[in-house]
Parts: sequence; C-alpha cells; structure tokens
Amino acid sequence: MNARTAPSAAPVNRIMRFRYAGATALLALVLSLAALVILPTWTDDAVSLTGGSEAEQVTLTVASPRVGDTGVEILVTPRRKSCGGCTPDVTVQAVLPAAGHATPATPARATGTHLYGTSVHLMMAGRWVFRVTVDDGAHRTTSEFPLAVSG
Repeated sequence: MNARTAPSAAPVNRIMRFRYAGATALLALVLSLAALVILPTWTDDAVSLTGGSEAEQVTLTVASPRVGDTGVEILVTPRRKSCGGCTPDVTVQAVLPAAGHATPATPARATGTHLYGTSVHLMMAGRWVFRVTVDDGAHRTTSEFPLAVSG
C-alpha cells in the first residue's frame, strides 16, 4: 500500500457518510410530513359518553369530534316504565360556552329500538357541551356531555 493513496480514501469515506446522513435525514423528514398528513384520519375515532337521570340512561356517541358536520347517535335506555310504548322526542344541541356559539336544538330521528340519530355542525374547536333532551310526555330531562373538539 502506498502512503499517498491511504490518505485519499478518508475524504471519500467522509463524503459517503455525509451523503448517507443526508439521505437518512431527508427520509425522516418525508416520513414525518406524511405522518402529519395521515394523522387526522387516525384520530377521528368516535367518542361515547354516558349520563342520564333517574328516568333514563343516555349514551351520546359523536362520530368525529372535529370541526365540521358530524353524526351524533343517542341511545336512550329507560330506567322505569315510560308512557306505555310511546317514542320519546329526543333533541341535541351543541353549545360552546367560551365563545358564545350554539347550534340549533336538532330533533333526532329514531333509527332503532331506543336509538336515535342526527347531525350537528361544529363551527370551531374548543370545549363543547352537547345537551340531549329526552321528552316522553310525562318527563322531560336534559343531560349535558362535555367534549373537547379539535380542528
């Protein structure tokens, strides 16, 4: 091995290491940006909250707790005899107390036994309160469900 050729190999190795490091950093950046684009679809899981009164248990499921239109499903489980088989009137209203916003009270349609559905439009991110009112003719109760909504 010649003394003149040995030192020239070191700069070539440094250049190759620099290129590999650059390629690795670029790949990490691309993967991070792809994750940020895909992440909202991973976090759009439905949220279910349960509450109610002595007359019924109410379970509210918000399909996508994000800004925009979202489906809302309400399961009303009677805890005592109601008005003899009648279907109660169920309404949903979303309120954002910090900003003074509220959606209109929207009637929910019966979609199954004790199951109701509707849609609400959430205009901005924040701590929303979903008010579910159940009126079976004999009793009228309102349950409130706090939910953080992201952008």
